[in-house]
Amino acid sequence: MKALLLMMMLVPSMMFATEQTFTTKVSGNCGSCKKRITKAAEAVDGVSNFAWDKKTKVATVTYDDAKTSPDAVKKAIAAAGHDVENVKATNEAYDKLPDCCQYRDGETTH
Repeated sequence: MKALLLMMMLVPSMMFATEQTFTTKVSGNCGSCKKRITKAAEAVDGVSNFAWDKKTKVATVTYDDAKTSPDAVKKAIAAAGHDVENVKATNEAYDKLPDCCQYRDGETTH
């Protein structure tokens, strides 16, 4: 009986799960940043597509809203050391970035 009740509660929520897309600014400098940012975002369960443009600093994220949220994706990227719109990376996470990826003092070159 409990299993039936649980199924009745879960099925409607699964029926309304949809893919959503959002864009956000993500700070970074180079190809290494892009790899790190992409890896962090794609590690979030529910993210189905991710792209970050190094020049514009804009990330486009497609995700399943039944599994994750924009805030969860932003927090994952920030945990990897990259500031995201409304979510700043901790100094500890930022300080772990290679020198060429430390963007807070301006863009660096390789």
